Amino acid sequence: MIFSAVDNSAEPRATPLYAAAAGLCATNAWTSVNGWALARSYSDTVEEYEAALNDVAFVDLGPLCRYSVRGAEAGAFLARLTSCPATDVCVAESARGLIVNAEGFVVDCAETTRLSKDLFLLTTSVPVDRRLLVAARGFDVEISNVAGQVGALGLIGPKARDAAAAAGVDILAAEASAQGRVRGVELAVRPVAIGALTGIEVIFPAEDALVIFERVRGKTTAAPMGLDAMEILRIEGGVPRTGVDFVSADDARTQGDARSPDEIGLPHLAPPNRGWFNGRRAVKNAARARRRLVLLSLDCDAAPPGVSIRTRAGIAGVVTSAAFSPKLKRVLCFADLDRDAPLGDLEAVIGPDGSRVPARALESFEGRRAAAFRENL
Repeated sequence: MIFSAVDNSAEPRATPLYAAAAGLCATNAWTSVNGWALARSYSDTVEEYEAALNDVAFVDLGPLCRYSVRGAEAGAFLARLTSCPATDVCVAESARGLIVNAEGFVVDCAETTRLSKDLFLLTTSVPVDRRLLVAARGFDVEISNVAGQVGALGLIGPKARDAAAAAGVDILAAEASAQGRVRGVELAVRPVAIGALTGIEVIFPAEDALVIFERVRGKTTAAPMGLDAMEILRIEGGVPRTGVDFVSADDARTQGDARSPDEIGLPHLAPPNRGWFNGRRAVKNAARARRRLVLLSLDCDAAPPGVSIRTRAGIAGVVTSAAFSPKLKRVLCFADLDRDAPLGDLEAVIGPDGSRVPARALESFEGRRAAAFRENL
């Protein structure tokens, strides 16, 4: 799951893990996501990135939006609200999908986790309280926004499961969630990913956040990781970010600003041949995509959002987000391009002097999934 765009318009609230995170944040570099304080980096962004890539890092996932959905029709409700196959998900399993509006445009990414027969956890990157309230009419469900009531600690990297086991968190299976107790604290554990990098998320009551944090810190070698390092990982994985790489359909000023699942490169998360989710018919009958979100590599050291991407015929689009990849030793960026822009003929306009550098399309983890889906559709 990926955070939405930063939001620095108001004084952020403290997540349940804020006190613990603040004590480790040598840079004192903070931002706000969904009104919650989140560290941009703790010491060195590259070191944090490499810890997650090669070992294990922990992240505060408190700024994500979370809802408990309980009732006899909870699965059916979530399968209608999102493209997640909630009714087919067994207890202790999770599924990814999208929330799509009636016109077939993407509101947000979503994940559903089945905690028991009639209880689900819905995780989104932006608040969807009003949409949940309207969609729940006629369903036998009870919905509660639990974002402020629970803390969430992510362990990300190839040794995430070993770190969880060392901290006493029992894992049922490779792709399953689990529930249990650590030092008397009830918690839930579920698989998560940042880009192509997998890990687990430990969710617990807010008042017990420091108990779990001290347990993890004392029993593992996990290093803290901030938003800047997570940005590198999610861009490398080809995962677009709501409010950054595309505008949520709920916030789009015009229909032309909204994007379909195919236009943001995630058609496989809203397959029109699966289920009866809201907006399915519009997705199935959608006209040819107008735009496409493409992952590019640039021969430069930096490329701020808004940089133009050109072809020989003129401007084809703009950079929406970018990060320097320590692994690939080059800038990677998402670019919102005209659908027909030739990917073999792209340049980025860098700097006030208008100098240009080659821009090449790059294959990513998420992009391969999308390509396989399009071939099999």
